[in-house]
Amino acid sequence: MGIIENENYIEVHPTFLYESICTFIIFLLLYSIRNKRKYRGQITYTYLFLYGFVRTIIEEVRTDSLMLGNLRISQILSIILCIVCGSILTYKKVKGKNKNE
Repeated sequence: MGIIENENYIEVHPTFLYESICTFIIFLLLYSIRNKRKYRGQITYTYLFLYGFVRTIIEEVRTDSLMLGNLRISQILSIILCIVCGSILTYKKVKGKNKNE
């Protein structure tokens, strides 16, 4: 896909399309496991983790990202979101296994 900016033709990725498709796939996955959740908030934490992961990858191909030096702000926030939600999911899983013993 291309755009014209300042009379220059620039090839760009349709990142909104990529994000929409990935978000729909995440929805289908979460919808299929909705009745198998082990604790309150599991679906939310899983969504935030998966969305952060997808967003981290998609931001790599964007051409209009907000930058802080050489780092993309959205990628930094998405990585933090993945770490926080992944940590909570792991903690809850380990806590649930210890509870059943």
